[in-house]
Amino acid sequence: MKKAYTIDQQIAKLKSNGMAFDDDEKAKEILLDVGYYRLGFYSFPYEIKFPCLEHRDHKLKLGTTFKSVYDLYEFDTKLRRLLLNTLDRIEVNIRTKLIYNTL
Repeated sequence: MKKAYTIDQQIAKLKSNGMAFDDDEKAKEILLDVGYYRLGFYSFPYEIKFPCLEHRDHKLKLGTTFKSVYDLYEFDTKLRRLLLNTLDRIEVNIRTKLIYNTL
């Protein structure tokens, strides 16, 4: 079983892969809230070898920042909430129409 990295180790690992940080303390807060692996998913498009899935080393393109990765995560989160809210309204509308059509 793998041992979890500390927050400082996570930041060191991201830096060794080429990620730049404006504010390490803010990054620590975000990593404690979001999680290293969940946020790591959003760094895939910034990987040098992306979209190749074989022989990945997680090295990042020059200029990749923690903020840009976190911004992508935030965009995805807000988009998901918006879509789920809209889908919920559509579902309720369809169910209501079905009920009235079966009466």
